[in-house]
Amino acid sequence: MTFPPAEWKSSSTGEAIWVVSHLRPKKRGSMEQQFVALARRLRDRGVSLTYVFSGLPAAWLQEELDRLGVTTYTLEFQHELSCAWALARLLRSARPALVHFHFVRAYSPLVAAARLCGTRVVLNDHVTLTRASESGAREAFKQARSAALNPLVDCRVAVSRVVADSVADVERVERARIRVIENGIDLARFESARPEGVLAELGAQGEPLLVCVSRLSSEKGVETAIRALPMVRQQAVLALVGEGPMETAWRALAQELRVADRVRFLGLRDDVERLLAVADVVLAPSHWEEAFGLAVVEAMAAGRPVVVSRSGAMPEIVGDAGLVVPKRDVGALAGAITRLLDDRALAERIGRAARERVRERYGMDRYVDRVVALYEQFLPSMRMAIAA
Repeated sequence: MTFPPAEWKSSSTGEAIWVVSHLRPKKRGSMEQQFVALARRLRDRGVSLTYVFSGLPAAWLQEELDRLGVTTYTLEFQHELSCAWALARLLRSARPALVHFHFVRAYSPLVAAARLCGTRVVLNDHVTLTRASESGAREAFKQARSAALNPLVDCRVAVSRVVADSVADVERVERARIRVIENGIDLARFESARPEGVLAELGAQGEPLLVCVSRLSSEKGVETAIRALPMVRQQAVLALVGEGPMETAWRALAQELRVADRVRFLGLRDDVERLLAVADVVLAPSHWEEAFGLAVVEAMAAGRPVVVSRSGAMPEIVGDAGLVVPKRDVGALAGAITRLLDDRALAERIGRAARERVRERYGMDRYVDRVVALYEQFLPSMRMAIAA
C-alpha cells in the first residue's frame, strides 16, 4: 500500500510498533527474512506491526507480510523533509507506541518527526561511522548537534561491537543508550540447500568455484577479487552475486586481465543458498569498515571456508573460522584462496568450525529474541502478556 489519502484513519489503539526502513526489500535475503521472523513473533504476542519501506517489497515478502497481518507502506525517502512530513501524518493517525528505524541517519528529520508525534524511538545503525578531520567551528557544531539531537532517540541498536564503538565515538552517544544486536539468519535455509544443477548453470563443472555475494560498488572490494583471480594457481571460476554501479567497469577489468571467461556476473539471486552450497571458497574482500557482513555469515552457515579482509567487524564475525587478509592486498587474497584450494582438509575444518560458530551466535531466533526483549522495555503491554 502506498501513502494513504488525507482522510485515512487508523484503528490502532496505540500499543503498536512501526518499523521504518530506508530499504527496498527486493530479494530473498536474510534482512528480508528478519522482517518476516520478527512479524511472526510479534503476531504471536498480539502486537500490531506496520512496516514502511522505500520501495515496493518483493512479491514473496509482501505475501508473507499480508499473511501475518502486517500493514505495509512505501514512502519516497529521496526528499527527507517531504518524507518526514508524510511519515508524521501517518504516525499522528496511527499513534504507535514505538518506531524502529533502519538505514536512516540518526539526525534525519524522520527521527525528529517520529519523536514529535509522541512515540518512543529506536534507531538501528547498520554502518560503521568514521570521524572526519574537521575545523574547530565544524567540530563545535557537531558537538552541539549531538547534545541537542541524541536525546530524540531512546536507544541506538548497533549490528556489531565495532559499530557501537563508532556511534559512541563519532556521535557522542552515551554507552548506556547503545545496544549491540547482531544480525541473524535462517540456519535451515543455508544448512540444507539443494544445489543440483548450479555448477552446470555456471559452467564450473570440474573447476574450483569462488563465490562473492556483494553489492557491485567500489567500497566492497570486488575489484580485488577479480585482480586476484589470475594469481590463483588453479583455474577457478569466480561467481559475483549482486548488482551495482561498477559492473560495467569490472566486466572491462576482467577482459583486460584475460579472465572474462572465468568471471560470472549473476545479478541479484533469490537462491544464494544454492550457490553457497557448491562454493569451494567464499570471498568478502571489502575495502571499507564493514558494519557486519550478512553474506559472510550465510556462507559460514553453509559450511563454506571464507576469506575476508581486515575490515570493520569482519574479523570478529569469522573468529578462527575463516582466513583474514589485509584490505586491497591482491597477493594476500590470491594466496589465501590458493591455500584453501590446495589444502582440502584445512578448508573442510574451517567450514565445520564456521557452521558451529554461526549456530552459536547468528541464528534467527536469537536475533528476534533480543529485538523483542528490547521492545518490551518500551511496551508495558508486552511484559504483561508474558506474565499472564
